[in-house]
Amino acid sequence: MNVMEWEHLPEPDLTGRTVVMTGASDGLGREAALQLAHWGADLVLPVRTRAKGEVVAQRIIRETGRRGAVRLTSLDLADLSAVRTGAEEIERLVGPSGIGLLIHVAGAVTRRREETADGSERMLGVNALAPLLLTETLLPLVRERVVVVASDAHTFGSIDLDDPHFRRGGWSLRAGYGRSKLTTMLWGRDLADRLRAEGSGTAGSGVDLQLVHPGWVLTNLQNATGSARLDRLVTEVTRPIAMSAQRGAASVLFAATQPLPPGSYIGPDGRGALRGRPTFLRRSAAALDRDLAREVTTWARAEVGLPSTPRGAHTRP
Repeated sequence: MNVMEWEHLPEPDLTGRTVVMTGASDGLGREAALQLAHWGADLVLPVRTRAKGEVVAQRIIRETGRRGAVRLTSLDLADLSAVRTGAEEIERLVGPSGIGLLIHVAGAVTRRREETADGSERMLGVNALAPLLLTETLLPLVRERVVVVASDAHTFGSIDLDDPHFRRGGWSLRAGYGRSKLTTMLWGRDLADRLRAEGSGTAGSGVDLQLVHPGWVLTNLQNATGSARLDRLVTEVTRPIAMSAQRGAASVLFAATQPLPPGSYIGPDGRGALRGRPTFLRRSAAALDRDLAREVTTWARAEVGLPSTPRGAHTRP
């Protein structure tokens, strides 16, 4: 069966292309990595838990018969110094051939307010700030596309740059997760615009960025209630509307491999974008706000220690 369930689409041939993807040690990231390897990609998988990464790597090698199909490196998105070190190791592993596709799947959901090693609210740090830093650090090596897993949860997120980390209160799982995903959508929008502007020149990069909502997928991210019994209940109650990790990976794979307009937002075509085949999704008015995207991106770059204006960044009147 065509994993994307779009029978009219040809299987991509990724032979000789290097794919760097976070979040491949579990869930839809694992399934996406396996399919990319079947399509011939050479994988570099930054993982937080090495043992889980090794299990996935061995499965990929076993199923593809390609011993050199996957390499692992350590990466902790909850620690910006570890992100910088991880980026250096990725650069060493990919060498002069660079990165064909850079895919961000890893994410976090917490049952209470927590902070990263750098003092950020954990979901904002892991889901938005660390991927921004990793992307900007590796961007000179990217040859084709950046894919960022966001979420329709951005539609109930809000931005408060006076208290972005909820230090003065107001935190809830819904509020924190929504803010992290809206922040992701905004810096993704801003970077997509920048790449489009840079690619329009005679020496343009040709790199684009795609955003993805995978839908409701049965993975460990939903197990955030703090109670194993309640986690099992949530899983069973939502099972009828949820997709398997393999089907949830379809939107990620579609966004990674198909010709798409730059800056598209891809996700399931079913009711509420919970399940279905990959298609173009609408995003919230806030996520389309270019001025807000620029403001949030400037703030986020400062948070992770990057200059406010990247080299070669486009300017707007």
